[in-house]
Amino acid sequence: MKLHLGCGSDYLDGYTNIDKFDYEKGDTSRRGSKYDVKADIFKLPLENNSIELILIVHTLEHFYRWDTIDILKEFYRVLQLGGKLVVEMPDLDRCIEWYVNAKYDRHGGKILNTPLGKLNKGFIQLYGNQWSRLEYETHKYVWTKPEFIGVLQEADFSIEEVTNKTEFHMVNRDMRVIAVK
Repeated sequence: MKLHLGCGSDYLDGYTNIDKFDYEKGDTSRRGSKYDVKADIFKLPLENNSIELILIVHTLEHFYRWDTIDILKEFYRVLQLGGKLVVEMPDLDRCIEWYVNAKYDRHGGKILNTPLGKLNKGFIQLYGNQWSRLEYETHKYVWTKPEFIGVLQEADFSIEEVTNKTEFHMVNRDMRVIAVK
């Protein structure tokens, strides 16, 4: 079984899509909410060693650092030996670089129009969506690659890949980490 956690409206075929939140009016970050299972990722309703792959995209930055460490322990519990954890999220170092240097993303734009005005795409990742007034849309902790890798290793994961070549969001601003149980 493969899990897509914190899926929001990004439903992926071939995965069990899981989210805790339904779509709320005024949420400008998501286009809706479509999931197979409504669950909290702190306590997944799954057996130990039962999952071959966990994909979590732009979700962990919505938790405090200490909560993410607990969440990683839960992922380790449900992954089978050799199972993979694929994480994509903002890379703090790259977000700062984008903000300071006004770097362009892969679509050629550096500024995003928001209800708060035009904001740099590096800056936005530091705080997340502050304009919808939904706590789950704000960012609580943005990781550097070395710090996140260290926490994964402390949780007994092996690191397979670390890159800024992401598949789901901003290439060269965000990070993609693949860890193995």
